[in-house]
Amino acid sequence: MITEVILSLLFSYVPWARIRKLIYGEKEFLDDIEIDVRASNPVSFSLPSKIPTAGIYLRITNKSQYLEAIFDRAILFVWIDSDDGFQPILHEAHIISKKTIKQKKSEEICCQIDLNERQISRLEKIKDSKRLQSTLHLEIHIDSSVYHHLWKKLSLENRPCKIE
Repeated sequence: MITEVILSLLFSYVPWARIRKLIYGEKEFLDDIEIDVRASNPVSFSLPSKIPTAGIYLRITNKSQYLEAIFDRAILFVWIDSDDGFQPILHEAHIISKKTIKQKKSEEICCQIDLNERQISRLEKIKDSKRLQSTLHLEIHIDSSVYHHLWKKLSLENRPCKIE
């Protein structure tokens, strides 16, 4: 407890990145960034609208006591598990939404992606499936005042999915 307070004060007042990196390593920083989807309708597809879209809702939690995290962009792959099997829907979709996440805080990022005819056709075939789940493969770019151009790769499996 006392050690954490001393390190926190030292980190706050030491301006040199090299010493800050000794106090709080890159791996620790990346481990303190948690990424998941929101609880309700995290992956949704809206087909009847004028421009059919996929809505992806990410929740990023920064558990760091030292640094703000800056979500800069992400590359996203979405697979759908339905009665027809496991199939890709989005391939290399890009999320570009710069958002700062303060220490010990969470932020939601919403991304709307336009769907093409092939994706719409595939979603139309599976929308009435009894089993609909999504798997997201993400590569997230994160910056901070100390660490720059970090990439965090993760997979979020068996997440709820809705096709309207």
